[in-house]
Amino acid sequence: MSDDLLKELHEEIKKEQESDIIPVKSQTIDMDCRTGFRLKRRLVSETNCQKGLQNVRFIPLSQVHPYIAEFHTIRMGIKPSKDWATTGVVDQYFPQDSFCVVRITDLRGEHVHVYITGKAYKQYERAIGMGSILVLKRPESLCPPDTGKAAALHVDQVQQMWVLGQSLDLKQCQGYTKKEQRCQEWIDIRQGEYCNEHLMKICSYSKNGRMELASGDTGFDIRWTTVIKKSDGSISYQAMKKPEQMQSSTQNAKKALAYYVKGIGLVTVTGEQFKKKPKKESDGMDKTAIEQILKGRYDPGAQMIRKLKGIKEEEPEHLLSKEALVKMGIGNGAPLTKDEEEKKKRTFDELKNATKRQETKKKPRYIEL
Repeated sequence: MSDDLLKELHEEIKKEQESDIIPVKSQTIDMDCRTGFRLKRRLVSETNCQKGLQNVRFIPLSQVHPYIAEFHTIRMGIKPSKDWATTGVVDQYFPQDSFCVVRITDLRGEHVHVYITGKAYKQYERAIGMGSILVLKRPESLCPPDTGKAAALHVDQVQQMWVLGQSLDLKQCQGYTKKEQRCQEWIDIRQGEYCNEHLMKICSYSKNGRMELASGDTGFDIRWTTVIKKSDGSISYQAMKKPEQMQSSTQNAKKALAYYVKGIGLVTVTGEQFKKKPKKESDGMDKTAIEQILKGRYDPGAQMIRKLKGIKEEEPEHLLSKEALVKMGIGNGAPLTKDEEEKKKRTFDELKNATKRQETKKKPRYIEL
């Protein structure tokens, strides 16, 4: 190698060694001390949050359902305290004119539906959205509509909630349920790009492509990094909750849960209100037209229509009495009036007198031939 080339090589190495390397500054990430949620933008300081949660018990979102279930069950002992609070990330948001329905999650498969109404909605209407971290303080629990269903939460006062900030880790699943329909599940960006449902499908798909895995008893289990210590002293990781089956929008609309919210009525978890069905308008036929149609008709159907419409019409005079007509299966079976009773009595008296006169007449002893 020539001296010139060696000289150039040494110069290049020297330049690289002397070059100014800009150190990458590690950005400090804001994190909630209670839940571990990473915040992209904080709206309430940690000190104010600590003051707001004084004198209340903080319950993680994974323990909210068993806690509020005690309010709606008959049990012996001390009732659970209403002084409690929880925190969750909004992964579903259904705004309406005067209220909104959100679903908050702990990014680990646990969900709770929350109805925000009244002054609370007016105060935080613009701040609430996808990825918002909500802090709920002394929320009201809504009774589930059916047995075995989870209860929901309701807040209507400004003091019952605040928006802590925007989550840094909420991300939509990269999978697709159909050809052009993206998966609607929202996941923690730290766990990957796919939800648990799609991870199971990917695993089964790759497993079927390999003979040594397809014929064996291997499985795929998703667990969180949270360590759980068992009673025997062994340590395991928190198991994943079973994902809900994906349903179409029509099935979700039919099977959507609904809760009764004070001041609003029955509202589904998608924000739809159940309203009373409007009364059917009349077909435009007035009483006079119906009277003309029923004129001369005295069958049971016509009599029933007259009763429903309030139409009074004189019935035709029959040779037989009402009692006789009822025994024969004709007529409506209504009791006789006083006038009809008197007429009936007079007719019976006349019949008796007529028979007596016939009996008093002497029959001739001889017959003329």
